[in-house]
Order: sequence, then C-alpha cells, then structure tokens
Amino acid sequence: MFAAAIIIVAVLLCCCFVSFNNINDVFAFTTSNITSGAVDIGDILLESYADRTDGKVFDGDAMAALYEKLTGKTGAEIGDVDALGTLTAKQMRAKNGNKDIVLTMDGQKWTVTHLTKDTSGNTIATLWQANSFTKHQWNKWYHGSTTITYPSGVYGTSYIRSSALNIGSDYVETRGATSLTQSPQSDTHVYAKLTMSSVKGSLTDFIVKPSSVEYQSNQNNYVGGTIGKTGYTLPNEAYGTPSGKTNWYSTSMSTIPSKLGYNDWKDDYIWLPSLTELGGDETTNGIWALSNNQRSNNMGIYWLRSGYYFGTDDAYYHAGSSYNNQHVSNSYAVRPALHLNLDLAAEHSGGVALAEPTDVSVEYKGTTLTLDDVADEQKKWFDSNKISITYDGDIKDVGTYKVKAEIKAELAAGGLTFEGEPDTAAGESDTIRYFNFTVTKKKIGITAALDSGGLPTVTLKNAGDVYSGDTAANG
Repeated sequence: MFAAAIIIVAVLLCCCFVSFNNINDVFAFTTSNITSGAVDIGDILLESYADRTDGKVFDGDAMAALYEKLTGKTGAEIGDVDALGTLTAKQMRAKNGNKDIVLTMDGQKWTVTHLTKDTSGNTIATLWQANSFTKHQWNKWYHGSTTITYPSGVYGTSYIRSSALNIGSDYVETRGATSLTQSPQSDTHVYAKLTMSSVKGSLTDFIVKPSSVEYQSNQNNYVGGTIGKTGYTLPNEAYGTPSGKTNWYSTSMSTIPSKLGYNDWKDDYIWLPSLTELGGDETTNGIWALSNNQRSNNMGIYWLRSGYYFGTDDAYYHAGSSYNNQHVSNSYAVRPALHLNLDLAAEHSGGVALAEPTDVSVEYKGTTLTLDDVADEQKKWFDSNKISITYDGDIKDVGTYKVKAEIKAELAAGGLTFEGEPDTAAGESDTIRYFNFTVTKKKIGITAALDSGGLPTVTLKNAGDVYSGDTAANG
C-alpha cells in the first residue's frame, strides 16, 4: 500500500490565557481623537448573545481585558476586581499609563468612570456614554417658579428623562400643569435594550439602579474641595438627603426635593450624570475624578441632570472643561450613564463559539498519522489550547477514520461551545464534534523501457517513494 497524510497544527484562535497589554489605545472622546489616548477594551458582548441557549452574554476575553485594566494585574479575574473596593477614573488612569478606559456595549462607546459596591455588595462599574450626536430638550418649557406643582427644573418629571432616555416616565409638558403627560417606551429606541426588560437582547438584568448606589442618595456639591465649587447644594443630584451641611440658594429652592416625582429617577436603568459626579475640570473633578478627555463630546455641550442653584428655569450643561447653566428648553447632547453589575456579568461571560471541525485528508506516509501531519489550510479550526483530539486507533493505512474533537473541560464549564447544531444521533454535543480523517493513496512514478533483448522493463523513478515498511524485505 502506497498512501500518506500530512497534518500541521495551526493555532489561529485566541489562547486560553491571554495578556491584554496590547489593547488598542484611544484618546479624548470625540470622533477625531477617540483613537489616540484611552485603552479600548472593545465589544464586551458576545456576538448573537440574544440567540444563545447557554445564558452567556458577555465576551469572556473582553471582560478579562477589563479586569486587567481595572486592577493593573496580568491575568486578573473577577475576584481581583471585587477586592479593589472603590476606584475613581483617576486611579484607573494611574494603572494604565494615564489613559482612560473605554469599551463598546450595545453598539455604543462607553467610558468607565467609577468602580464601587452597591448596597448588596456587588461590584459595579459605572459606564458613561463616551460621545453623543443626539440633541434633546431638557424640558419643553422653562419658568423660574418654585410654587407650581411641577416646576420645569425637576429632573424626575423632565422631558429628557422620559423621551431621550426611553424611561417612559410621565413628564410635565406645559407650565402650570397639575398632571403629567404620558410618554410610553419604544422598543426601537437606541436605548431600548438598556431600559426595557421585555425586548430581545435586553441587558437590564445586568444594570444596577441608582437606588442601590449610596453616593447617589446623598451627594452634595456644597462639600467643595475637589468635588464641587458652586457653593450651593444643587437640585436633582441626591435622591435622598444630601450629606453634610446643605446650602440651598433660597428657602424656595430648598422645597424642590419635596416636589412630586423629584426622586423617581433613582429607579432608572440609565440616567444623566450630575455636576457633582462629573466635576467641572481636572482640578475640581467630582466624585468620579474624570479627565477632560472623558468630559469631551462630539457635539460639544451636553446636558446634566443637575438643576441650577438659583432657580428652576435652568439646568447645568457641560462643555468638556467648563460648565454653565441654560434654560431647560434648549436642546443639547444627551450622554447617559449606567451601573454595570460586574459580578453578574462575570457569571454570564463565555468564549466566542469555536468553528466546527471540518474533514481533513493526507497522503499515505507509511507511519501513524495525527493532526500534526495535516496542512495548515485544512485545519484552521483547530486550537490545541482549546480542543482535545481523540483517535480511535492508529491512522496509517489508506481509508477514512472517524476522529473526535472535544472542547477542553475547563473551557466547556465556562460555556465555550462549537458553532452550529450537533448531530446528536452521531454522539455529538455542543462541545463534541466528529470529523473524517482520510488517508489517500500515494502515487509512485515508474519508467518503462525495453532491455537489450527487446523485453519490457519497469523501474521506479524515485526509490524513496516506497517506504521501508512496504518493501518485500520487510514483509
């Protein structure tokens, strides 16, 4: 028998253990500079996660990269992140060459602004939309009155919260209204997956509401220092009682927290940040200690949830390195934030599904063959770090053999599967596939001629084409 096979292992998929020191760098968050000065983790969601049956939503490799950048530790795991407690954006930059962290989720770029625990002890990363082209009114009208039922400067009953963020909350449409206007959620809204539990691909299970975040219950711009410098306690910042000494501009402004719907935003999945969270600049940089890069935006000015200290006709906006107040009827950009539950995300993280094994073939070689003998182009699906191969006996003689490919146990336990549908009747599963390994005949060249007596003779063109095990001398 003259046949042979050649198989060379080509490891083209990602390794099981990866160091993420070469994550893309990007900078201040505008279209022109988002690629030059922050660490870009990439998309943290698995492709087609909404169609998976294993409950995996987050890309395990991307999440591992995030853990490394949060901790500054190669090979960091979620437990290492849990041990950090609270981190500001400034502390994150210190671990990453003075660069901020950005990632992609639900088709949007987000910057990581803060890390802390919620009131249940879960580790949460606060994500803030890195840039926005969408403009929206904060409210449809403005007036400085504090005595009406629904003042124009209350975020809880604002138009921007209801419509721009797809909260679907009732809002005050006109001055003097004594009832609110309904504004239903839309399942086609850009933030639908972040605000609606009923839509396919919803991510609301992984979002922690402000009602479970202590600093949002009691923040106070009046504390001063690096936190704030307005000199006053601001409306719409704390949904509970502001910490420390309060300093409302006037007695009438101190009544705003008692208005109907004032603190309803505490139960929202996404929300506009406050001036006290963002800070004004890199000196007074707020609770999150942001960089001016993070505060930058494509559209320039964007709305905050903080009301103006002086009256209810204005709210604060930010311009990147400065802020001011303006009538709430103006249209500025919208950049929501959310708290991502990292512990729950870790439980629902997995690898990208592996390509299904395909059949391979090789010429007879006279010795036992394995995948190490197969050519690269035939087995691009194979990664020895993720897949184990089992042969049912020696593969040597010409013929077709059935070979088992199985995802390694520790990776299978983490949710890694093969693409496609398994042939369960053939013993396949989400983590096991069979493929054909064919050994083909080896062709031998001969030279035919006539000898001196006119009789035909045949000789091998290359005696090396006959393997030693196939000669007459060796049986």
